[in-house]
Amino acid sequence: MSMVHGGDLPGPPTVPILGNIPEFREVPLKIRNARNLHREYGDLIRWFTHPWKFHRKLINPTFHSELLEGFLEAFHEGGLYLCERLASTGGTATETYNPALKAALRNIYDTVIGIKHELLLPDDVSEDELAGAMSDAMISITSMLTRPWLYSKFLLKLTSKGRNVFKHTRMLEDATMTFITMRSATTEEGFTSKRLNLVESLIKPGGQPVMPLSEIRDEIMNLALAGTETTAVTMGFVLALLALHPEWQDAAQQELREVFGQGGDFLRTASAGDLGCLKVLESIIKETLRLFPAVPTMFRDATKELWLSRLGVLVPKGTTLAFMPCITHRLPEFFPDPQKFDPSRFLKDCDGKEHVCSYIPFGVGARNCVGSQYARLQLKVFLSNVLRRFRILPQSCREDLEECILTVSHQPVKPIKVSCVPLHEHST
Repeated sequence: MSMVHGGDLPGPPTVPILGNIPEFREVPLKIRNARNLHREYGDLIRWFTHPWKFHRKLINPTFHSELLEGFLEAFHEGGLYLCERLASTGGTATETYNPALKAALRNIYDTVIGIKHELLLPDDVSEDELAGAMSDAMISITSMLTRPWLYSKFLLKLTSKGRNVFKHTRMLEDATMTFITMRSATTEEGFTSKRLNLVESLIKPGGQPVMPLSEIRDEIMNLALAGTETTAVTMGFVLALLALHPEWQDAAQQELREVFGQGGDFLRTASAGDLGCLKVLESIIKETLRLFPAVPTMFRDATKELWLSRLGVLVPKGTTLAFMPCITHRLPEFFPDPQKFDPSRFLKDCDGKEHVCSYIPFGVGARNCVGSQYARLQLKVFLSNVLRRFRILPQSCREDLEECILTVSHQPVKPIKVSCVPLHEHST
């Protein structure tokens, strides 16, 4: 196979200064645009545009099993909050994103930050506002991806979207700094000291922080964003897919009856042992993340020349590489009949044909998502709570789920809706 330099790869035509930006005139940017490019140009595409990337900070916390098991009670309480919100709809069509985001946000307060949620929010900021700010900020990023002039803070502030980004960022920063101030200046009173949390090593009550406060603030914001957005979005996809595939909902609910029994403690807090037995539910989560991975696009910089032998391509040092799990996960050589929702793929033993990077819903390598195990466990607990209490009926079609915005998370264009009908024997 002859060698091709990265700059000679096939790709869409470019224009001076703007590169390939005119290719993405549509705002917000959709994942289908990327899929169209893949169909037209193949597995490797040359792209010229202004670089954009999100930097990982200094801390890479480890979510080891002992720490995660200590979070189960908090996850259960978050699941109960979500179930209360769903029950209040009376079985009518409801959006899943906002209640799931707020349930996950409460868990972040408890498990990552170690503070009661009502103490963190300023008096004039509600959970609804904070949840809305996080959602809006994620969607606003898509405008910046294809509008390089918005990288200028001055120009960005001239737009209504830009002003909202700064407003929401300040809201999150203020809420986070409130926590940092409280953590630095107070004793354990008001903090959830009965549980381990991930930032207590950064700020001891009444003690000195181990790094500048601005860096601690940014770390906490990153963890809060990663630990809520992925859960809220994925919960919506899982519930909608189960509503559209009642046979898998039946299988999951049968498994829950087998694991939790049908007596008075059916609605108990799930133990690590209980969760380990939920193989069907786990396969449903994995298949959902195959079709709708938590992070649709990821970036890496080539620190040296990279030879891609299968394609015969030499990638120059310093090139920014973008890879898309949302496309990789649907390649038929890895997953036959790739558009089909089929959790049984993950109930079978692997046959060895899959590549190590064929399934990467949270990334891969040293810079993969630090909270992937946290997110998976939280999803399992939330779903085990919801499916023990409700029958999920469809209000969004598969086509609605497929139309997604290309942003930091897998955001659907239309809000995902389902109906949650209480199961008579366990409606409370």
